[in-house]
Amino acid sequence: MRRSTRKTDFHIILSLLLVLVAQPIAADQLYTVDGKVYDGKFVAFKYSTIFFNVYKFGKFHSSMRFPLYQVWKLEFNDPQNASLVSSFETEANYRKFRSGKRIKKISLPADQRWINTGIQLKIGQDILFSISGSIQIDDNTKVFQNGKISPKLDSRNPMPNQPVGAVIAKIGANGPPFYVGDDRAPFHINQQGSLFIGINDHDLSDNNGEFSVIIYY
Repeated sequence: MRRSTRKTDFHIILSLLLVLVAQPIAADQLYTVDGKVYDGKFVAFKYSTIFFNVYKFGKFHSSMRFPLYQVWKLEFNDPQNASLVSSFETEANYRKFRSGKRIKKISLPADQRWINTGIQLKIGQDILFSISGSIQIDDNTKVFQNGKISPKLDSRNPMPNQPVGAVIAKIGANGPPFYVGDDRAPFHINQQGSLFIGINDHDLSDNNGEFSVIIYY
């Protein structure tokens, strides 16, 4: 009985999404099941995945993918609230933000659990990441810093609800991890401690390659 109810709920959600796809798209809000809210623009729904352009500070920030099981609801807002700005203009704004900050360049091997960056963060500090390169999370799968969306959760990963192979970080050896991926907006720090970066994958034995990480702090 429970299995049948879940199946019915899935088809209801899918039907609602397909109806929403047909509506005019403006500045939208995506709500995830873990309570997060993303402002931006709905792009597409395919392969049980929602493609969504995320805005920060009212401007385009990054394109993200959300498996259907991660999404609670979508709200489509008044077109008058839409603010479309090119990625070039966004990068120019972040370039100004980075100006004058200290810089640290670090290699993040795909087979390392956590790397201590040696950066000591303070409460209220803002940091940014710039990541390039790609890694293999198995013999057949290449991913970039935003990782690979998987339709199945794996509780063994440091962040089960985020893509496998994505770049993640934490403050302090025992701090909770947070997703970095291709997020180029500033992270506002609310605790102090050493900054660690790592790979969102529980089995690193078949990984190879490395990411080049630049941290502005």
